[in-house]
Amino acid sequence: MNYYRILIVDNEIDLSKILKISLVNAGYKVDIAYSAQEALMKDLSIYNLLLLDISIGEMSGFKLTKIIRNDPKTSLIPIIFLSANKSENDCLTAFATGADDYITKPFSILELIARVSSVIRRVDSRKKTN
Repeated sequence: MNYYRILIVDNEIDLSKILKISLVNAGYKVDIAYSAQEALMKDLSIYNLLLLDISIGEMSGFKLTKIIRNDPKTSLIPIIFLSANKSENDCLTAFATGADDYITKPFSILELIARVSSVIRRVDSRKKTN
């Protein structure tokens, strides 16, 4: 069976654990990092998708995204932002830095899983045509 690996980067411990359980139950392998610095200590190239919050400690999700997009090993990994920030500016900044989707908190777990599946399916279909 082909498992997709997801990294959640969010400093909300309870939410991260709930997301992990939900995504594992949906068939994904999931890891958690509670800060951008912790995420950068991992081999990000093994992940098929990253779920990032904007406010994740000293380094923002925006800055982490820029680092990921500037590294050839990780530049094509899809990124979905999960954020309590509902401002249009934050959403536009997320897309400008390289996000593939933006979901505002609170959100439906089922919708999140559907969006994760959609983004992974889209990326997979691009790989098959190249």
